Amino acid sequence: MTVPPPSSLPSGPSGPSGPSAPSSPPSGPPAPAPPAGPYGPGGAGAPRPPLSGLAVGSLVLSSLVCLAPLGLVLGIVALVRIPRTGRRGKGLAIAGTGVGGVLVVLTALLLVIGGARFTVWTEEGESLFGPREPKAGTLFDLKAGDCFAPAGGLFSAQEGEDLRMTDPSVEIVPCDGPHPAQVYGTFRLKGDHAISDPAAIVAQAFEGCAPLLHDFAPDTWTLPAVEFSFYYPESVSGTGGDRTVRCWLGAEAGLPEASLRQDPGTWDAGQLAYLKAMRPSDEAWSSVPEQVDTDLAAATAWAERMAEGGAESAKLLRAVDGLPARARGPVIALANRLDALSGIHRSASRAATRAEFDQRWAVDGDEDASGEEWEARLVLGLPVEDEEEDGGEQQG
Repeated sequence: MTVPPPSSLPSGPSGPSGPSAPSSPPSGPPAPAPPAGPYGPGGAGAPRPPLSGLAVGSLVLSSLVCLAPLGLVLGIVALVRIPRTGRRGKGLAIAGTGVGGVLVVLTALLLVIGGARFTVWTEEGESLFGPREPKAGTLFDLKAGDCFAPAGGLFSAQEGEDLRMTDPSVEIVPCDGPHPAQVYGTFRLKGDHAISDPAAIVAQAFEGCAPLLHDFAPDTWTLPAVEFSFYYPESVSGTGGDRTVRCWLGAEAGLPEASLRQDPGTWDAGQLAYLKAMRPSDEAWSSVPEQVDTDLAAATAWAERMAEGGAESAKLLRAVDGLPARARGPVIALANRLDALSGIHRSASRAATRAEFDQRWAVDGDEDASGEEWEARLVLGLPVEDEEEDGGEQQG
C-alpha cells in the first residue's frame, strides 16, 4: 500500500499577512528554490513510522478460513496498540478485524443450522449442499458407508456362487433413495497366502467383517431383514494389488431409503452398557461361515468362537453398573443362559464327526438365548419384536 508523504506544516498564527510580513517583495534576484528531497520539495522531512506487524498478520490470517479467529484477535490487538505506539497500519487492522469477524460469524451460523461440513462428500454420500448424484464405478471404488447397486445384481442365480462377481461395475447412489446394498466396513487381507488360498480368504473375511458390522450398527436386532456378505479379491493381478475386503448388507427387495448406520447417542447409559456387553456374543454369532453345514472344520471353529463370545458377554453382563432395578433379574438370567450355551458350544467345537457336532450343538433342543435376550431388551426399553406379529427373524 502506498502512503502519501506528510503534508506541509500549516502557517503560523501570524501567517504571511501578519505584522512582520513585508509590504513589498525584497529587491534583488529571487532566492533559489531548495533542492527536492525524498519527501518532496523542502528537503528531508520526518521519517515514516514503521508498519504494525500485528495489523499485517491480522489481514493475512483472516483471509485463511481456518485461521480467521486468530486474525480477528490480532486485528483487535493491533487497533488497541497502534495509537500508543504510533505505528502505521490502522487500515490493515480494521480490514483484518472485519474479514475475520465475518468468517467467524458465518462459521458459527453454519454449525448452528446444521453442522458445517468442509469435505465435499461424506461417507453417507451427502455433501454440504445436499445428496450427491448417482455415480458409476466399480467394486474397488466402494468405501465404508457407501450405498450401491451392482450391475449384475447382489446374488448369483447359481447357488454357492453369490460371492463371485462376473461384472465388477456398480452404481454408487445416495443412501436416502432406493438402494439394494450398503458397505458397512472394509479391511485388508493379511498374510502372503491371502490371495492364493480362497478358503483362507473366506475365513478371514467372516472374522474380519463381524466386528466392523457392530461398529456400524451396534444393535443388530433392529436391522431390517438383510443378508450379510462381502466382496473379496481373488487375485492380485485382477485387482491391481488391491487386498481390500468390502463388507456389506443387502436385500434383493432393497434396503430402507436411509443409511443403516446407527448413532450410539440415541441410547441411554444402561442401554449402551447392555449393547457393549452383548457385543462379543453377537460378533461370534455374526461370524457364522457360509459352509457351516458342510465343512466340519469351519463349523467347529465357529462353535469355539461362540463359546468364547458367549462366556465373555455373560461376564460383562454381570459386571454392568447403572441398570434399572427391574432389569437386573432378566439381565442375570440372560448371562446364565449364555454361560450354559457356552459350555454346549465348546463341547461341539471338539466334535470328531459331523453327526457328533450336530448332536452336541443341539443337546438341549434350544441353541440360542433369544427368549432371555427378548426379556432383557424389553425391560431396558430397547426395540423388540412383538410376539403376536410375524416380523421375521431378528439378528442378534
